[in-house]
Amino acid sequence: MIDFSGMLLYLAVSAFTPGPNNLMCMYLGATYGLKGSRKFITASMASVFVKALLCGLLNVALASVIPAVVPVLKWVGAAYMLYLAWTMLKSGMKGGQVGEKKGESTYSAGILLQILNMKSWVSAISLFSVYVVPYTTALWAVLAGAGTMLGLLIAASLSWCLFGRAIKNVYEKYRLPISILMALSLVYCAVTAVL
Repeated sequence: MIDFSGMLLYLAVSAFTPGPNNLMCMYLGATYGLKGSRKFITASMASVFVKALLCGLLNVALASVIPAVVPVLKWVGAAYMLYLAWTMLKSGMKGGQVGEKKGESTYSAGILLQILNMKSWVSAISLFSVYVVPYTTALWAVLAGAGTMLGLLIAASLSWCLFGRAIKNVYEKYRLPISILMALSLVYCAVTAVL
């Protein structure tokens, strides 16, 4: 029988802890607000759902493929996180008003982040290999697991974005130090992704 309480706890911790997506949501919330962040969040969440479905439906096949792919994805993902950190740092160094459109909150940025986001790949693989597939391979279970993961990630992304929006005035006042802190957080994510 599927351990739903364990699965929910695992997914909640995975969804709400800091990672590339949550840090970007906080940054975009502080910079553009919830409305200005919607393209990134929508694309990111759609990508996570597709990723979760793929991991669920192809769990057995992925088990043999992932060992060869993980090292490459780790380095590519870490490089992208460093690029995001650089973008945040550049944004913090620039003058101007918070909320100016710079192109960070786009559909393509959300999709690319999730393609390269090792945290959500590992979460999806772990979800199905630990909590679902050992108990059932039924399609409803795969859909339920992917849907649960998506629901928690939507809640987490919106929470981080709203938190960013809530600190907008602080961000405007301390734009450079906050941008440096968020960029360093992404650098930390990049380093831990490859270690």
